Amino acid sequence: MSSHKTSININHLDTLLSGVILAQKRGAYSFEESGLLAEPVKIISLFLNNNDDNKEKQKIEQQSTNVQIPSNIQEDNLTLKNKI
Repeated sequence: MSSHKTSININHLDTLLSGVILAQKRGAYSFEESGLLAEPVKIISLFLNNNDDNKEKQKIEQQSTNVQIPSNIQEDNLTLKNKI
């Protein structure tokens, strides 16, 4: 048996979840099947939402650490030679 490293990413989960939800809306599953899928769908939805929230926080943090002071402010307001 050959060993293959398989990876899964957020896009895979999101696509799979979207497909399941669409199939449920179209009535592809029986009542019992929908019941069995409810908890996994809920868990994966929460996971994806948390991941999106974390990405947004990281993006905001990265933007706040990459703030650059315009050169005219650096030269005019932050050097002592203009004030002495």
